[in-house]
Amino acid sequence: MHRRIGIILNRRNVGANDRRITLFCADGKHELRARGTQKFESKLAGSLEPLTLVDVTVVRGRNGEQITGSAIRDPYRALHASLPRLAAAGLVAACLDAVVHGWHDERLLLKRVREAFALIGRSRTNRQLLLSVGYGLWNLIAIAGYAPGFGSGKKTSTHRLIEVLLRGDVKLLKRIRCTVRTSRECVDVALKQVHMITDSDIPAARFFSYATGAAR
Repeated sequence: MHRRIGIILNRRNVGANDRRITLFCADGKHELRARGTQKFESKLAGSLEPLTLVDVTVVRGRNGEQITGSAIRDPYRALHASLPRLAAAGLVAACLDAVVHGWHDERLLLKRVREAFALIGRSRTNRQLLLSVGYGLWNLIAIAGYAPGFGSGKKTSTHRLIEVLLRGDVKLLKRIRCTVRTSRECVDVALKQVHMITDSDIPAARFFSYATGAAR
């Protein structure tokens, strides 16, 4: 028996009763089984919601690791209280789940994702929300080993913004002056990069586009 502390990226039903939980921790990504959590009376189900930071107790069985206990460390209430913020955090989590396979600097990745979630939770405008998502996406892309190189030629405002975000300094975001259009282009370029890495679309991107298009 051991503990794992991390962010729940995804949750899928398995059979009629169980769920498969994708948990990202400081030592990597783990697929855990949560038995009986589809049942209404499950005591575990309420603490295993996506986009929450949890502390789980795990035992190893014949079919992999199984969750036997769970406590919420951070419910990220600000993310869940707003559709655009929920969509933004969901997009960062989905891209992390899609891009990260094998060894990377998981501790730094977890730190950057938690920073992105905090920024998203404090966002009050579309521009702030897009910048926060761009910060999360570009840093996970870079840490996963796919940082772009723009060369020494003339750079667009989008390229300059990406370079700032790749510094991994949340304090810089307060001083960034850019338009909503540039912020959205920054996110769009990141999603194209994710598509090139994974050779697949990210369904959460469509939800994010709808949610931020509807937001003021």
